[in-house]
Amino acid sequence: MTRSGSDFRGWYWWAFVATSILVPIVSIALAVFFASQGREYADQWASILSFVVTSLVASAAMIGWLRQRAKSRGGLGTLDVAEPEADAVAARAQRLAAKVEQVWKSEELRQRLLDPEPLPVSWRTVGPPVSDHWRVIGGKDTPIDLDGSLDDLYHIVHTKLPRKRLVALGEPGAGKTSLVMRFVLACLSAREQADPVPVILRLSTWTPSQQPIVGWIYARLAVDYDYDPAEPLGLHWLLLILDGLDEMPASEREQALTQINAAFSARYPLVLTCRTAEYLVTIDSQQADVLTAAAAIELKPLDTAAIRDYLIITTKPARLPEWSKVFAELTANPDGELAHGLSTPLALSLARMAYAERAANPDYLLTFTTRHDLEAHLLTELVPALYSGSTSHRRGSHSAFPRRSGRSGAYEQPRLAWSADAARNWLSFLARQFGRRGISSPGLTDVVPPLVYDVIRSLLTGLCAGTAFDVAAGPARGALVGTAMAVATFIYAFITDLPESAATSQVKSWTVTSTLFAAVLGFLTMGIGLRDDQTIIIVLVTALWFQVTLSRGLIALQVALLDFAVVHTAMTWPSVSPYAIGLAAFVTILAVSVLSASRPRLFLACAILAASGRLPWKVAAFLDDGYQRGVLRKVGDLYYFRHELLRQQLAHKE
Repeated sequence: MTRSGSDFRGWYWWAFVATSILVPIVSIALAVFFASQGREYADQWASILSFVVTSLVASAAMIGWLRQRAKSRGGLGTLDVAEPEADAVAARAQRLAAKVEQVWKSEELRQRLLDPEPLPVSWRTVGPPVSDHWRVIGGKDTPIDLDGSLDDLYHIVHTKLPRKRLVALGEPGAGKTSLVMRFVLACLSAREQADPVPVILRLSTWTPSQQPIVGWIYARLAVDYDYDPAEPLGLHWLLLILDGLDEMPASEREQALTQINAAFSARYPLVLTCRTAEYLVTIDSQQADVLTAAAAIELKPLDTAAIRDYLIITTKPARLPEWSKVFAELTANPDGELAHGLSTPLALSLARMAYAERAANPDYLLTFTTRHDLEAHLLTELVPALYSGSTSHRRGSHSAFPRRSGRSGAYEQPRLAWSADAARNWLSFLARQFGRRGISSPGLTDVVPPLVYDVIRSLLTGLCAGTAFDVAAGPARGALVGTAMAVATFIYAFITDLPESAATSQVKSWTVTSTLFAAVLGFLTMGIGLRDDQTIIIVLVTALWFQVTLSRGLIALQVALLDFAVVHTAMTWPSVSPYAIGLAAFVTILAVSVLSASRPRLFLACAILAASGRLPWKVAAFLDDGYQRGVLRKVGDLYYFRHELLRQQLAHKE
């Protein structure tokens, strides 16, 4: 039987507790032992002990790396234990279902999909060769009529498709994500205790070449829906809605579809969404096939009647005459560029925000001669529409109370005051930097180049080392050793930032540490006049100091202090006091460890980005405010742009 993720966490916690208790005890015992042995064997014992300590440090670093690798690949979340009681599993599924419902109900309200009425999204059935054979889909060669509109999807999937497998296609902005959102909420509304939990997962967060699909699924459940790997749910408890195959890089779509077909049998319920053109290219390739046993539907453009009706009910009655020319053009040219430009739910909702809910003149929509130009204009107008007239949080101000929004009866939370130009610049930076990945405040630590962190860490190491050796061996030697330590740390950190295997990284660590050890030993024995015991203590502390500075692990820190305590006890009265070196080593390790922690790194990244004008100081508040306004959507702790077309538009802003 395999071990679960909770077993690994428990083991790691007990190892930490045992180390914390045993290190002081062993340190005292060894100190007494060396004191009883006398100074004549101290250098030999110190050399042996330092070798053992270095091995322990390397082992701790390797264990930490293996644990982090397993966690990042989703391995801890997919290791199962014996099947728990049925009631306990059902309760876990219910908790997940409640979280999924909370996430997507909130998103439905945020996107105002029902405000004041849902758009009449409809679709047509697409048969082979886009779908699988009808016999594989339904058991007969007879085609199945799947045509329907927005709230029909639940009924169609559960009554007309025996295997409950479907591919939803459509052009950009056609409403695929909104459709599956409504489908999930309908499934949850009708869900019985034994039914699987529908979960929407964004395929843009998956890299098939680096992570198996099952590991990715459980990793995303933890991030998007607060799924606890310690309470495992089998895949049969999940109804997967894999959203946005088109948002993956073209080179990975074939591999993704191949893995999906290989991982899930034809009887496993599954829904996949993709743009029509990208899906056709993918299934026409040599490597990929259609989604096995899955039917296919394609969302249809909105007709002019639906466009007109939606604009009427979302515009104040007093302003309806301003739309007369637009309505006349839609009626006279139902196949014209204006009708095509407003035929997707995304474009129509953008027109609503830019013109129906603002004082802007809608006649400007008639000036565009191509559909593409009209869509680009509407995307460009989204940020000014959402960030115009924003309010700020001020104590005692009326803006601290919720206010009504447009034609809806919904109330909004008070918003922070950002200028539209500044918000657009900041959103453009996020669009370029994060791409299709989820945006988060902690993720900003990766925005700042690792070179910046390496420079700061190296300067800290060199400063502490130079100060210590200044006291121990004089200013000249202190400056030389401090500079050497800073340069060596920077070179090592820069090299290890390059992508490589863990084994190569460990070899480099050992090589650099050994080289530094030999260099310091040679430097201190060239006519300086130090005794052997004085030389050994400085060399040992320096080498271990360097090793721990790079590993920056808590266990490594405790082992380093143990090593120093033992060596110091062995050298009973060296004229070169080790206290200054030990104190500086401790300060260095502490400073570098703090700098390497997530919060200080995040603060440093935010300070650099804010000082350069690429983001505001209150990044977390800006992201949440963008979610409140509707330019971003939130899944778990991650933010995504409302639509990929919007992200692309912002990313290409000069």
